[in-house]
Amino acid sequence: MTLRGNAATGIINNGLSENEPSRRVQVLIVEDESPIAELFVNVLSAAEFDVRAVTTAEEAMAALSDASFDIAFFDINLPDANGLILLQQCLRIVPGLPVVMITGQADVEIARRAMQLGACDFVSKPFSIASLPIIVERNVTRTAMAQASEKTHQRELQNSYETVLDALLTALDTRDTETEGHSERVTGYTMLLAGQLGVSADEQYHIERGALLHDIGKIGVPDRILLKPGPLTDSEWTEMRKHPSIGHKMCSRIDFLKGASEIILHHHERWDGAGYPSRLKGEAVAVGARIFAVVDTFDAMTTDRPYRSALPYAAAAEEILKYKGTQFDPQIVEAFLVVPEARWNQVREMVGKG
Repeated sequence: MTLRGNAATGIINNGLSENEPSRRVQVLIVEDESPIAELFVNVLSAAEFDVRAVTTAEEAMAALSDASFDIAFFDINLPDANGLILLQQCLRIVPGLPVVMITGQADVEIARRAMQLGACDFVSKPFSIASLPIIVERNVTRTAMAQASEKTHQRELQNSYETVLDALLTALDTRDTETEGHSERVTGYTMLLAGQLGVSADEQYHIERGALLHDIGKIGVPDRILLKPGPLTDSEWTEMRKHPSIGHKMCSRIDFLKGASEIILHHHERWDGAGYPSRLKGEAVAVGARIFAVVDTFDAMTTDRPYRSALPYAAAAEEILKYKGTQFDPQIVEAFLVVPEARWNQVREMVGKG
């Protein structure tokens, strides 16, 4: 059975944001006693809420999957399920939904248990009709304010992340100025190729930061090696090759850079296992590092250096294809070759303007 209140001009905004359009509060009632369900519908509809009432847990789950609600009322005792089980199922598919439990006077302890499981409030039968709109307003407003606070916290957290990232990049720039713009270019290239490969947005978040900070470990390389104008000796190369491990150690201690630290650690590994520092092979190398390996080589070949001019795209692409299956992941090489030369040039130009 489904009951709906008559549409009125009820609104929800709670004064939390001028940019959010006002809309009607959506209320779900799960109550198998028809007189009580009708009472909820009539009282809350009169208070200008949009109300939907169902009688079973099965109907409730279907309603929650079918529509978006701002608050729900669940009876503790339903014909096909215990209200506590419905509460847990509901909060798994709609996290954060305010749920008010409807109980009998003898069920107060159960109601408290429900609140431990995530319910926001409870009403006991018999209850005051006048209290129902107040309960809705109180819990919807409280939830909206908590969500607004969480959004503010997340913005502040993201700002702090960016501050840390900028500080690390600035520290790296003061140590390694040989290839100006290199980190920004390879990051742009990495993200283009990650998109071409269909890498998830969550993974791209970590890959982007790993590409930006791939050489951060050079902060820990002595100046006599990092800034040496001539060729490095074998022992100096041993020291230089520690920078992926140094960078990983630095960034793995920072929560929001833990994912990025795997790209930093693996960015000199090879598909055939001949890389460093761990001689990892194939898919044991993080996918972000395998993508990075291709575009890092591409950038090195297509950028002017003091000892040679930049190679044209065709020559660089031919060289990358030559090492498909040895230095580079074959699938990533194929994806690289699918991207038109113009797109790579576009990324380079955009980075240059930045």
